[in-house]
Amino acid sequence: MKITSSMEYATRLIVTLARDHGQAALSAERLSESENVPSDYVNQLLLRLKRAGLVSSQRGSSGGYALSRSPEDISLGQVLRAVEGTIFEDVCGKYSDGRKDCHHQGSCSITPVWQKLGALIEQYFDSITLAQLLDEKPGACGKVEAMLSRIPMTNI
Repeated sequence: MKITSSMEYATRLIVTLARDHGQAALSAERLSESENVPSDYVNQLLLRLKRAGLVSSQRGSSGGYALSRSPEDISLGQVLRAVEGTIFEDVCGKYSDGRKDCHHQGSCSITPVWQKLGALIEQYFDSITLAQLLDEKPGACGKVEAMLSRIPMTNI
């Protein structure tokens, strides 16, 4: 699994919107400045999040973007799917359209491993809500031990 810049930027943007949930909508320009993400990229990501029903937009001078639901009702998995379509690329699925040929079709013993790994990753991201992310103390990159110890890993 590769964490793309779209995944990272969209997560940062939606966490900012979650932090301001219930307050005035935030403009794309303000989000761009506060998260240091190019404005064209912000607009693309916000459109994807809006299409997925995770954010709403308001037009006008006091318009902008806001969460469409409470932070407790939006999972990190939903955000990642909104911007990338899938969280974990099904290795075997890329052969199912017939354009490529896997020489192991029908008798591959590694397929169950990829399927289980994909399911575990998706369950993990689906178990993390924006509210949980807001409860975390901001830290330097790479310092996630405290957060990971408090996020439930049940059924994983």
